[in-house]
Amino acid sequence: MFVKRKVMSTLFFVITLVLLLHGCASPPAQVTPNQPADTASPPRDTRGVTTPTPSENKTATPAPKPARPELVFISGSNAAGGAQLYSCTLTGKNWTRLTKTGSGSDLFPRWSPDGSKIIFYSDRDGNSQIYVINEDGSNQVRLTRDEFNNMYPAWSPDGKRIAFASDRDGNWQIYIMDADGNNPKRITNNTVDDVAPSWSPDGKKMAFLSDRDGNQEIYVMNADGTGQTNLTNNFFIDQYPAWSPDGKKIAFQSNADGRFEIYVMNADGTGRTRLTKGVADNKYAAWSPDSTKIAFYSKRDCVNDNGEIYIMNADGSNQIRVTNTDCTDTALASWR
Repeated sequence: MFVKRKVMSTLFFVITLVLLLHGCASPPAQVTPNQPADTASPPRDTRGVTTPTPSENKTATPAPKPARPELVFISGSNAAGGAQLYSCTLTGKNWTRLTKTGSGSDLFPRWSPDGSKIIFYSDRDGNSQIYVINEDGSNQVRLTRDEFNNMYPAWSPDGKRIAFASDRDGNWQIYIMDADGNNPKRITNNTVDDVAPSWSPDGKKMAFLSDRDGNQEIYVMNADGTGQTNLTNNFFIDQYPAWSPDGKKIAFQSNADGRFEIYVMNADGTGRTRLTKGVADNKYAAWSPDSTKIAFYSKRDCVNDNGEIYIMNADGSNQIRVTNTDCTDTALASWR
């Protein structure tokens, strides 16, 4: 059981561990390579040579457009004053800072289904509230306005609704509201804590996290809250489900092997498979839109207990580091 409301449990402060910003560094600077100087050409005999008119000149090849950012994530940098939202390409290039909070942290970003908006929660006003911004960080709108805590927002597949967790009724339960923040509705009603919803791609079900069996497990339910079923059902801690876009798999993190590693299972809970095996924690799985890859957070290369974002194939192969910020806390990616 978790301690309610003001003294929050390990479940809800597991993210806080990611945000201990010691030894932080700024995001890598974007360096423009030096251009070679023009080389003078020898004089030419231009007698009898017709100079083409401007209309005869070939059209210059337009400069390639910058690569589109595909990842949104949190990072603590010296300039930020707390965990803020950034975006970058899959190669870790073209960092763009999206939020500039004077105090507090912005957490758990998620792209909208059409990739035009980002939802997240922030404690900038004292308690945690849910916000939405455009993909470039503009037009920031606060969606929840109450004296309680609202966390872990998740878009419905059609982008019309948002599932989230709130302690507004005494303990943490899962709610749904319209994408503009209106018409909140409670869909779980338990005496234990239910958090971290993740929609199935057809919008009919949600995976979520609950401690009702004495430890943290992954459950699934219908989108109206009915039919709640334990998928992991073991003695270990299983957290933060992420449903694959093709609907076949659910990725999550578990400490079944002593430290947190990324696992995947079939959507019915069968076929549990470990994908990572490292010397440090691996957490917060996020699927690529085509379900072939997974982004995740790892501390494997960071001696000061912070971490970076990595990408691997959906079977766990080819694990590649994406961000490289001198082990600044960089985590909780979402992929569009």
